[in-house]
Amino acid sequence: MNKLTSIYLDFLRIIAAFGVVLVHANLYWFSDGQFLHESYGHKLVMVFFVLSGFLVAYTTDAKKKDLPNYFIDRFSRLYSVVVPALIFNYLIDNIGVYFNPEFYESQIAKTGQWWRATLNLSYLQQNWFLCTKPSTNGTFWSIAYEFWYYVLFGIYFYIKNTCKRIVFIIACILFIGVKITLLLPVWAMGVCAYQLAKKYTLNQLIARIGFGISLLFILYFTINSTLSSFEDTFPFGLPPLYFSSRFVFDYWYGFLIATNIYFISQINLKFPFISNENHIIVKIIRNLSSTTFTLYLFHLPLLLFAAAIIPYNHTNIMHLWLIIFAIFLFVWIASIYIEPTRIYYKKVLSLLFRKLALITNEK
Repeated sequence: MNKLTSIYLDFLRIIAAFGVVLVHANLYWFSDGQFLHESYGHKLVMVFFVLSGFLVAYTTDAKKKDLPNYFIDRFSRLYSVVVPALIFNYLIDNIGVYFNPEFYESQIAKTGQWWRATLNLSYLQQNWFLCTKPSTNGTFWSIAYEFWYYVLFGIYFYIKNTCKRIVFIIACILFIGVKITLLLPVWAMGVCAYQLAKKYTLNQLIARIGFGISLLFILYFTINSTLSSFEDTFPFGLPPLYFSSRFVFDYWYGFLIATNIYFISQINLKFPFISNENHIIVKIIRNLSSTTFTLYLFHLPLLLFAAAIIPYNHTNIMHLWLIIFAIFLFVWIASIYIEPTRIYYKKVLSLLFRKLALITNEK
C-alpha cells in the first residue's frame, strides 16, 4: 500500500469516527439538534465497514499467517478496546445513575445488564432477532457485525478445501442470522477494492478523474439522500432488521466508498510531506487515527454523563464544543494506555489457541 493511500484511509477513519460523535452529540438530551442528523451516523458506519474489509484483506495478504494467528490478530484488536469500554461504560453509568437517576431511567434497561454485557463481550448481541446494548452504549451493535465478518473472511481466505469452506460459511451464516448477513456485502466491497487494486493498475488520469467523481457522488449521497427503499416495511432501528433495514442504500453507498478507495490506491501523487512520517500533518493524522476505535466505543456514555451531570446551556454552541473537546481529550489520553494492551490479549489468545490445539491433538 502506498503512503498516499495509507494516509487517506487514516483520514477517512478520523472523519467517520468524529462524525459519529457529532451525530450522537446532536441528540436531544445533549444539544437539541445542534450537530449532524442521525442519518449521517449510519453512513459513517458503512465507511468503517468498507475500510475494515480493505485493511483486513491487505494485512492478511501481507502477513501470510495461518487461521489461528489470523484470529488472534483480529480478536486481540477488538478485545483490547471492547473490554475496557465495557468496564468503563458500566462504571460511568453507575456514577451517573447515582447523581441523576431520573435522566438515566429512559437510557438503561431495568433488568438483564449482566446478560447484556455477556452477549456484547461474546459478540452475540445482534444474532438473529437479538439487539441488545451494554447499559447505555448503542455503538456496540456494529462491533458484533465486524466480529462475524472477521470470522467469515478467515474461513473464506484460509480454508482451502471448497466443500469445507462452503459448509463452514453456511453454518456461520445460519448461526448469526439475517441482520448481520445483510450488510456483509458492504464489508466485502472493501475486500474487493483491495483485490482489484492489487491486480489491476489504472492510467493515472483515469484514476484521478475516477477519484474526483466518486468523491462528488459520496458527498452528494451523504448530504442529500438515504434511498431507504423499505423504510415503511422495515423502520430503521426497529425489529426485525434494526440497523440493517437500509441495506439497499448501504450497498450503493458502500460501493461508492469502495470505488473511491480503489481509485486513490491507483494514484501516484508524491507530495513532499507524505513520504515523511515525521511531518506534522502526517503525525496528526496517524495519531488521531490511532484513537478512533477507542473514541467510537467510549464517546456515547461520556456524552450521556455530561448531559446528566454537567450544568450547561444546551443551545450554547461554545458550551457544547467545550464538552466535546473535553471528551476528545479524555479519549485521546485513555487510548494511550488502552491501545498498547493489545499485546497482552494476543498472548492470552495465543495460549488459548495452543491449549485448544493440544486438546484437538489428544482427541
